[in-house]
Amino acid sequence: MMIDVLRISHACIRVSNLERAMYFYKDLLGFIETEKKGEYAYLRGIEEGQHHSLILKQATPPGLSYLGFRVRSQESLDKAKEILEQYNLKNKKFKEEGVEDAIIFETPAGLPIVLYYDMEYVADPRIQRLQFSTQRGARPTRIDHAVVMVRDLDKESEFFRSVLGFYETEGFVDETGRKLIVFLTKFGHSHEIAIGRYDKDVPALSHINYAVQNVDDIIRAADILGSKGLKKCIETGIFRHRAASTLTAYFRDLDGNRIELSSQDYFVLDPDKLPPIEYPMDLLSPEGDFWGPFPLSVLNELTPVEDIFTGDMKSLR
Repeated sequence: MMIDVLRISHACIRVSNLERAMYFYKDLLGFIETEKKGEYAYLRGIEEGQHHSLILKQATPPGLSYLGFRVRSQESLDKAKEILEQYNLKNKKFKEEGVEDAIIFETPAGLPIVLYYDMEYVADPRIQRLQFSTQRGARPTRIDHAVVMVRDLDKESEFFRSVLGFYETEGFVDETGRKLIVFLTKFGHSHEIAIGRYDKDVPALSHINYAVQNVDDIIRAADILGSKGLKKCIETGIFRHRAASTLTAYFRDLDGNRIELSSQDYFVLDPDKLPPIEYPMDLLSPEGDFWGPFPLSVLNELTPVEDIFTGDMKSLR
């Protein structure tokens, strides 16, 4: 039995100061604010009509609270609880602003996941994307993917394939052929989640990615941060990924959460015709990637994720 996931939907990250985080994400990077309620703020991109794709939760330390995925139907959501219980995965009912009916659970590696079918729509993205006079910063269009690190990559990636229905597009392997990073998608672009092997006994977040319309938007984000004296928030310059082939750059918010902005992703039209590409790991190194240098901080400087049953953060050991 498989849970019929449609796509990645949203992410909830922890920030120490909500007003300061809103300044970074809304005023500087250009996310659209849907609403702010208590210790939460709900944001979206300029091509997203749903209530939110990014939730800022005021809490410490920084890190990931959960990732959200939309399923195909209410029936899919109803069946998900039964399927998760067959895999002995704890889950519980969940509710957030804009979503009345959802469940939250932890994957075999302990990654917190929310599943839902129906989220409130607050705008028509076909109209919203043409409102150029209100767009600011990097003009983020939509959430694109998340990258997480786990100890048992084989078990976790198999769960995403066999239970959540994702398929693999690309990945990196070591000299023995052992997979070190896998790129998985359901929607059809290069990846909605990438999972890396990490020699720690906890899941960890590398980054959340948002697509932008073109590379000029990434440059503008860096220029805005630089002009505000926030050079520490610019982690890399623009470079081209070998996997996904995107033009991209990494940034850090004021708490250290990493956000990637990228453009020029590809779309897989016929996944049955395209087996996964496996790159040797030396192409993902200080001398590797497509243009040359790859920022290894993306793989090594990580933030922890929240335990959905205790509220504690799983510390990186």
